[in-house]
Amino acid sequence: MRRILPLVAALFVACLLTSLSFASAPHAAAGKKHRILMQWTEADTVGQWAMTKHVGNLLDDLGPENVQLEVITYGKATFAVSASRPQTLQAQAIEDLTKRGVVFHVCHHAMDLLGVKDAELLPTVTPVKGAMWYITTKYGEGWQILRP
Repeated sequence: MRRILPLVAALFVACLLTSLSFASAPHAAAGKKHRILMQWTEADTVGQWAMTKHVGNLLDDLGPENVQLEVITYGKATFAVSASRPQTLQAQAIEDLTKRGVVFHVCHHAMDLLGVKDAELLPTVTPVKGAMWYITTKYGEGWQILRP
């Protein structure tokens, strides 16, 4: 019992110090902006609605002044950011989110594969050479990568 008591006391102190450091962590990072890259691959009706909803909710929850938010579109979602395709169902939501500071990109490799031309893109969407390259680059810069 005499050996266990110092061990329990040390464990208690360690837990207490850890909880205090977690409690003060938000104050230390108060001025730091979240940098988040969201991956968008769904082109169906529900997938498009959900993605634009997630982006809007994230802005609302974190506050637009506290987040730098980008969306990388690839795969079938390439059609979702193309103005001339019938699969584009959230063009107005994308435009509204862009006005709130969100930056939308699309993978040029996916565009080539699916036959989508630069002129077909929504005016607020910027092509990048490749989604995997872009995700890797952002990750290397310390961005959080989300795939809802």
